[in-house]
Amino acid sequence: MAAMEVDLTEFDTAKLRSAIETTLTRASDSLPTSARLSEGAKVIQENPEEEVAKYFQAILEVSYLVASADGFADEERSALAALLENVTQAAVDHDTLELHFRDLDDACEMLGRRERLRRAAEDFGDGAARQQALCFAALVAMADGKLEQSEASALSELGHHLGCSPEQVSALTQQMAQTVRAALA
Repeated sequence: MAAMEVDLTEFDTAKLRSAIETTLTRASDSLPTSARLSEGAKVIQENPEEEVAKYFQAILEVSYLVASADGFADEERSALAALLENVTQAAVDHDTLELHFRDLDDACEMLGRRERLRRAAEDFGDGAARQQALCFAALVAMADGKLEQSEASALSELGHHLGCSPEQVSALTQQMAQTVRAALA
């Protein structure tokens, strides 16, 4: 596996969270737009079978599965919920996200993280959506300041299911880390 270590722990937690959020809300082909995430969060409540709702559900799931690969402390779970609430412009509230994360924990317990990653990856049909899913998951995984080896392994596995080589996964992960570092500057 290509090196994917990312360490941003030298930065203040609040500043890092702000940089991650800034990165997520800037227009980029590598990431889903805030508007698309917000629309998906709104639609999922009324019609979970709509394509934008399925996309939101799948991107939320792969991000959670990667970020929680190293364990998920309560403060990390809460921080991720707050980040997603902000990025979706409160289209989905913190408590709903926390509940969804618990449901994902239960699904992982029943089927295993690998199977959940495989199934969620199937929901990304085109190349752009696959890249967005991988980049979004990498960004969420490094939101706590460090991309741990278990998270890097989960990213590699996700990349495999999305049809990406280990080198492509590493390059996209490093691209996201550089974008966050630029936002921190």
